[in-house]
Formats: sequence, C-alpha cells, structure tokens
Amino acid sequence: MPAGDVPGIATSRQWPLSTLVAYLFDGRGCDEVRELLAVGEGIAHGNVVSWTPLTVTAQELSDIESRFPKPHPAPALSYERAAYVELDMPALQPTLTVPIRGDQPLVEGIAQRAAYLSFDYGPWADVYVSTLTREEAAELLADPARRVHDAGEAELAKRIIGEDDAALRFAVPRPESPPPWREPRV
Repeated sequence: MPAGDVPGIATSRQWPLSTLVAYLFDGRGCDEVRELLAVGEGIAHGNVVSWTPLTVTAQELSDIESRFPKPHPAPALSYERAAYVELDMPALQPTLTVPIRGDQPLVEGIAQRAAYLSFDYGPWADVYVSTLTREEAAELLADPARRVHDAGEAELAKRIIGEDDAALRFAVPRPESPPPWREPRV
C-alpha cells in the first residue's frame, strides 16, 4: 500500500475485510473480487496489494456490499467537485476512455444535462453521464490545453469519433462518505 502521499514507498496496514473488499472493487464486479480474495494479491487503484488468501461466499460478499453507500435518489451534479471527467466511447459500454480537464469551458454546459448513473465503488464516487454530440466530442478531444496524461487514447478517439457515440462521465466523491481505506489525516 502507498504510505500517505509518497509515491514508491510501501507500507502495511491492518484493514477490516469490508475495507479490503471496497478497495478491490476498483473496476471489478463481485465475482472478480471474490477470486482476488482467494488468490491473496491484486492491483487496485494503481497499487499492488496483498493479504492472506481467504474464501468469501457470494452471500458474505453481498452482506459486506450492502453496508456500502447507496445511490442518492437524484443528487444534483457539482461538476466542480469531480475527481475525474472522462470521455467514453462508445457511450453505453465504453472500450475507450480519454481524460478531459474539468475546467474546459464546454464541460460546464455538458454537466448541466448530465444524468445520475450510480454510486461506483471503484472511485468511491457518484457517477453522472451525459451523451455528447460529435461536435462536442471533437472539441473536447482537440482541446490544446488538455493537461492530463494521455497514452494515445485521444488520437484514437479523434479517428473514430464519426463512427461511434460518446459520453462524458463525471465521478464526484461524497464529502460525507470518504472511502473506507482513506485514513483520516490528523
């Protein structure tokens, strides 16, 4: 596990099982989390983590998950608080994701029409989605001030924008419900 905010330094932590499960949900489903628990190691949130292998039944995992935050009925999107903003292609089942800077002028207008999707245990945040016109997607991808790491995804997206639909996804953490793996700072 990372030690605070210092990259490259590892540490051990004692977590309850529910915290480990929540941490492992990073981009995974229940069956994948159960498999990882049985193996005793995996990658989550960009970190290599390990533990004593354990077997958890589907019901036990479901009981743990039932204590996680529930989706809000229809919370308003505060896009300024987004942990990340990403352009997804295709819109419904993305296979290509491109980071977009949240302060890009076009983002505010798109955020106003975004719909609440769900609470995602990976980023531990509420997720909102807004479909994009081809013109909006092209403008977001062409932003010369995109200040985010891009390993070629934007160039690929620019080439296929005419063939697929796109959506802008916002992940907004809940201030009142921090991730269980985040230790309070004193």
